[in-house]
Amino acid sequence: MIRATTAAVVGRVRRAVRRRDVAVVAVVVLVAALVGVGTGGTLALWRVSVTGTQRMPVGVTVFGAGAPGSPVFATTSTPLDASRNRGSVTYTIPAAATTTLYNNNSLSGGAVAIPLQVRSLAQGHRGLAYTLTVDTAGGVFGASQVSTYRVASAAACTTSLTGAGATLASTPWTSAYTASTTPSDEYWCLVARYVPTRWTHTDTAQVTATGPAGTVSGASSAWTATAARTFVVAAEPVHTVTFTFTTFRTTP
Repeated sequence: MIRATTAAVVGRVRRAVRRRDVAVVAVVVLVAALVGVGTGGTLALWRVSVTGTQRMPVGVTVFGAGAPGSPVFATTSTPLDASRNRGSVTYTIPAAATTTLYNNNSLSGGAVAIPLQVRSLAQGHRGLAYTLTVDTAGGVFGASQVSTYRVASAAACTTSLTGAGATLASTPWTSAYTASTTPSDEYWCLVARYVPTRWTHTDTAQVTATGPAGTVSGASSAWTATAARTFVVAAEPVHTVTFTFTTFRTTP
């Protein structure tokens, strides 16, 4: 009698466990359906805690600089500073500009105007500013007067520009919110003027002689020559303009 009762109890327990297993399977199937796991999918349920620094990209930042119509853009491989908000793009002044500037070292000298374009975009509440660093040390450019101007277009970049150059900085995008997809184009003009270094010098030669009667006679001759400092255009060092850009949340 006791055995029968025990067997009955065990049977009821087993049936209850099977019903509970069926219920659990039903719940898992329901969750799978809700999260979109279909036939052949795998669903894992777990709980995990992760601690770390979270970053949320907001909007888009675009920056390019260089020759008008073909600026070089910063990419994901462009080196940034430790804050991840500063990078740079470098433009190399063409060698042909040195030839034009030197102008065969003629008396009239030479001049060259090099147009530069900056194209940028900053969406969301992200602002963008940039500066220019001009390296024209050495060679013909180093012996020239170099100024950089802000101009309205590439066509406005000519050697007729005179006067003090502009401040080599701009903030095309403030931190005010924008969803614009139209980039900003700004233009600069690097003007170099070369005046040859020339000088004149006079040389005089004089001779004296004593004749048989003890008389002394002499003669002199003088001539003037012009000298000029010269350069080897092919040996001109590399000259660059570096555009350093910074993104920010508040106006710098």
